[in-house]
Amino acid sequence: MNGRLQTYEGIDLARRALDLMDEHDVAPTPQNYAVWVAYVSDSIPELSETLQRAVDKGGPIDDDLCDELYERHFTFKRIQDAVLDTGGAMSRELGAVVKTLEAAERDTAAYGEALAGASGQLGDTTDIAAFKRMVEGLVSATARMQRRSRELERRLQETSVEVNQLRGNLERVREEAMTDALTGLANRKRFDEAMRKARRDADLQGDDFCLVLCDIDHFKRFNDTWGHQTGDQIIRFVAACLSRFAKDTHIVARYGGEEYAIVMPRTTMADAAEIAEKVRATVESKRLLRKSTNEDLGHITVSMGVSQHHDGELVERLIERTDANLYKSKQTGRNRVTVDSVEDDTGAAAA
Repeated sequence: MNGRLQTYEGIDLARRALDLMDEHDVAPTPQNYAVWVAYVSDSIPELSETLQRAVDKGGPIDDDLCDELYERHFTFKRIQDAVLDTGGAMSRELGAVVKTLEAAERDTAAYGEALAGASGQLGDTTDIAAFKRMVEGLVSATARMQRRSRELERRLQETSVEVNQLRGNLERVREEAMTDALTGLANRKRFDEAMRKARRDADLQGDDFCLVLCDIDHFKRFNDTWGHQTGDQIIRFVAACLSRFAKDTHIVARYGGEEYAIVMPRTTMADAAEIAEKVRATVESKRLLRKSTNEDLGHITVSMGVSQHHDGELVERLIERTDANLYKSKQTGRNRVTVDSVEDDTGAAAA
């Protein structure tokens, strides 16, 4: 009866979550469903509070908010669980190795005592039978030590393999936590990390360092007209164009809903602007078809801003300047690339 009651409660939570998603025009994706079930069940108080404030405002819920809530609360939990599981497995492995080493230590001590005893008796022994027993004892002790050594070697090899596998699992989880699920690009967390590293390296080594921000023009119109699935198709298409022209040393990230970034260490302004222009021209040149119906979506365009890091400049200031260039592209007709002005290049805007 209790199990049946829990089933009814689960069905009720699911219905309430789906009804609210429909009411607020939230796409019924698995990620969004997880967020809204957590909200109606109040299983994650911080998530519920954030979403409640958005619900109180009325109207549609921003897609970016759902993505952010999922990224923050569910991805972190997967990482936490993976770390706990891996930590437990490594602890068990190391515990087994310690036991094996303790046993080996005992056997080594016993073997040492056997050798010491035999050494003390050698000078006093004239009886052939006693001498034979002594040699047999030493042979037996040596055989035990050999077995223990082989077992210890095997155990250490197994542990080495297991630890390497666990390390690989953690690395995969970390990579997943740094990757945008829709596009396969770096996510905002990875972007922030890459920006800090690129800025630090540029200041220490004097290398060029540029940032590109890119935004899909009139994306909301496409989304509202053709639906979220087509919107996702467009987002993936632009992501592929950015990845195609970025260099191996660059980090291409999904910065927001339909906004992207390319972190460009060891890249001059001229090279960064050239890459941005190639991306813009490629996106504009393609005519998109809706996958489900083969309907012609027409052309889409992107607006882009490019800035170069100034010595000692804060990451936030570089992002702010690049975003201002992106805004200029939007304000002056879209489908264009705006780079730093001459005043910016002098360093006057540097923090």
